[in-house]
Amino acid sequence: MAISSHDRALEYVSRIEFHQSFILPASLEAGRPSPIRITYSDLDYRLEDRKKNGPVVLIIGGMFGGRYLSMGSWDGLAKKHRLRCVVPDKFGMGGSGAVPLEYRVQAWLDMVPALLAHLCIEHVAIITHSNGTIYTLNTLLQSRHILHPTRPFVAFLAPWVHPSHSGSLTALSLVPEGMLSKWPSIAKFMNTKVAPMFMFSGQIVNSITRSTLPDAQLESPGQGDYDPELKIIFPELERLVPKLFMEENMSGGADEAFFSLKRGDKWTWGLFADIDEAVSMVVSQERGLVLAADSSQNGFRQEKLRIEVFFAESDLMIGKKGQEWFSQCWQSQNITDVISYTDEMVPNSSHETIGGPEQGRLARLFEEIALSFG
Repeated sequence: MAISSHDRALEYVSRIEFHQSFILPASLEAGRPSPIRITYSDLDYRLEDRKKNGPVVLIIGGMFGGRYLSMGSWDGLAKKHRLRCVVPDKFGMGGSGAVPLEYRVQAWLDMVPALLAHLCIEHVAIITHSNGTIYTLNTLLQSRHILHPTRPFVAFLAPWVHPSHSGSLTALSLVPEGMLSKWPSIAKFMNTKVAPMFMFSGQIVNSITRSTLPDAQLESPGQGDYDPELKIIFPELERLVPKLFMEENMSGGADEAFFSLKRGDKWTWGLFADIDEAVSMVVSQERGLVLAADSSQNGFRQEKLRIEVFFAESDLMIGKKGQEWFSQCWQSQNITDVISYTDEMVPNSSHETIGGPEQGRLARLFEEIALSFG
C-alpha cells in the first residue's frame, strides 16, 4: 500500500533534527532564576566525509521566525550544499522558555555561545531576517569570535528599521499597549482561521502559494530540484507547517512586538539604542581586530568582515526610506578598510517572501557559504 503524501509530510516534519533542545543555565543577573529549555533545529546531514569544522550557518529569524522555517526549502538547500544549519526558537516561542522583556537580549547573548558549545560548533556564518537584525548586531558585538576567523560573513534579509527612521508602521505607535500584548493571539487567529501564512517572518500576510506561482518558479532552486521527496510533499508542507507552528507557544510574540517597536518601559536593544549606533560600534570593533592582528607576531591576518544586505522590492515593514537609512548607516562611514559591504534589491520580493525559494537568494547564499568554508 502506497504511503500518502500527507503521511510522508507528517513523517518529514517529525524528524528529530527539527525538534532538538538543550538547557540554558539559570542566571539571576540575566533574569533567569531557573534554567530554561531552548528548542532549535539542527540540519546536520552527518556525512562520513564531512570535515569536523565544516560550514555551519546560524539562522536568526524574524518576529516569529524559528525552527519551523527550516523545514522544506531551507533543509533541502542545506543538504544540497552540504551545510549544517542551526535555527533556534526565540524566547517564549515554540518550545523555548520565556524571559522578561528587559532581559531578552542578554538571554540571547548567553544562549548563542552556549548552544554552539553544546553542539561542538566553533564558527558560523550568520543569515538573519527582519528584527533578527537587532539580535545579530548584538551577537556581533559580544560574540564576534563565533564568526570564521578568516572568512567572517553575515547576511541581512529585509533588515528591520524602527518606524522613527522608516516612516512605516507609524500607526502601531498609537496602538494601546494592552492591545499590542494580545498580538500573538491575534496572529494565531488570523493565520489559522483567516489567511494562509508564509512561515518566515511571522507577519500577518497573505502568502504566495503554489497556486499563484508559475511552473518555472516551482522548479526554481530551493524547492524540488535537489530533493525529489520534498518536491512531492511540498503542497502538504505548506498546509502542515503553519498549523504545527501555531499549535506551539507563541506568547513571546508580544515581547517581540514591544521589543521591535521600542514600546513600554522595559524594552532594550541591548548593547546599543539604535542600529546606526550599533554599526559604528561594529566598525570600531573591526578596526580594533585589524590593529591587534597587525601588531601580533604570529603572522595572522584579519580578513574583512563581509556584510551582504538584501532588500525586498516591496517592503511594507520599513519601506524605501527605511532601506535607504539602513544602507546609509554602513555607507556613510569609511568602512572599506575593515568591512566589505554590499546591498541589493531582490526583484518580486516582499518583507515576508524575500527568503523564499522562488527568489533564489537563499540558494545563492548557501552556495557562497559552502564554497567559502568548504
